[in-house]
Amino acid sequence: MRSLPHITIACSAIWASSRLLGANRRGRALAKSSGGVDSAENGQTMRPSEIDYRLVALGSLLPDTVDRIQRAVFRLRRSSPDQHFLGHTLLLNIPLLFAGIYFWRRYRDGRLLAVSAAAMTHLLVDPVIRSPDTLFWPLLGFEFPAARGLSRRVTVVTQIAAAAVVVITALALQRRDRLGEFITSGRL
Repeated sequence: MRSLPHITIACSAIWASSRLLGANRRGRALAKSSGGVDSAENGQTMRPSEIDYRLVALGSLLPDTVDRIQRAVFRLRRSSPDQHFLGHTLLLNIPLLFAGIYFWRRYRDGRLLAVSAAAMTHLLVDPVIRSPDTLFWPLLGFEFPAARGLSRRVTVVTQIAAAAVVVITALALQRRDRLGEFITSGRL
């Protein structure tokens, strides 16, 4: 499990998506105020300030956590550390994402959406993306093939890059006197 890159990529992707969707919402509101037609509901996107990035970090680790628990419960000692199970399937992650969307739209509670969207980013950057037998399990068979991970050199580079992003973000938050707030609330 390469936790830091998963956390960094998930937080970055969710932050960028919320910024892009928020800019799109503001553009629609401007068009509507100047006489344009707005067919989408206003206020249906999360702003970066509404997202708890601690939950995003947890969600980015959810597929690996589910698989580790599965290995322990079913005593799958012979499996490869790169072998993925239920946590890396769409069978688990798509219903979780739909539940997150439902809670966001119905109750404006984005906690489950933050976790589920981060879990989906995990699948997109993991070697499982090249393993349709695992990703689409059980549609393509019941076997979970071992996935080939990144080379050791690439893994080290991704860990260093992710650590650099974390340090730069922490320094930026500290400079704005918002690091303590981020730690206690998870909000940027």
